[in-house]
Order: sequence, then structure tokens, then C-alpha cells
Amino acid sequence: MGAHVRTDVPLCRLDDRLHDVRDRLEDSGWDTCFVLDERGVVLGRLGRRTIHGREDVSAEDAMTLGPSTIRPSARLGDMVERMRKQNLTNLPVTTSDGRFVGLVTRQDAEEALRASET
Repeated sequence: MGAHVRTDVPLCRLDDRLHDVRDRLEDSGWDTCFVLDERGVVLGRLGRRTIHGREDVSAEDAMTLGPSTIRPSARLGDMVERMRKQNLTNLPVTTSDGRFVGLVTRQDAEEALRASET
């Protein structure tokens, strides 16, 4: 799965303010940010609606706790099936202790799966 993991994903900390996160994301092409602790463990996620809301609160106050994750050892076919069933556009990849590795997008995973089947 390593070749399909994106590492250019925006990350933020618990005390980051939403307006600062929004400013960082503005030109990045991303509309989500993963909230990590000081060890790199995924604590939550800031989604599009939250980031573009009018409130200026901390990431900790605004994040969705405990996003669904996947391990680097996951099989590509299983990952695609899970994303389809749960209607997910992406999944954060974490180690067994919850440290952020990167992000797999459904589009990238589906393309890789199709390529592996030919």
C-alpha cells in the first residue's frame, strides 16, 4: 500500500485555531485536516463544513473524534471495499499505536486496484 499513501496531507494540533487552519488550507487543494498530538497520534479530523464555518475555535473544540483509520498492512482490495461500503472518500493510514502515516484516497486506491487486476 505504501505507493498509494499520500503524505502531503494537512495536519494540525489541538490548539490550532480554525481560522489559521482555513488560511493554511486555502491554496493547498485540501478541505480536511487531521488533528495530531505531539507524538503524531491521530486524535480527530476537521472536515470541510467545520473548517469553513464561521466559528473561530480551537481544533480540539471543533474536531470529530476518532476518525476511522486503516493500517499500512491492509490489502488494497479490502481497503477499497471498506471505503465503498462506508462511502468514504479517503482513509487515514496509522500505525498500530495510532501514529499518522498518511492518507489513502478512494480514487487512488480504486485506480491501483484496477491496474493490479490487468
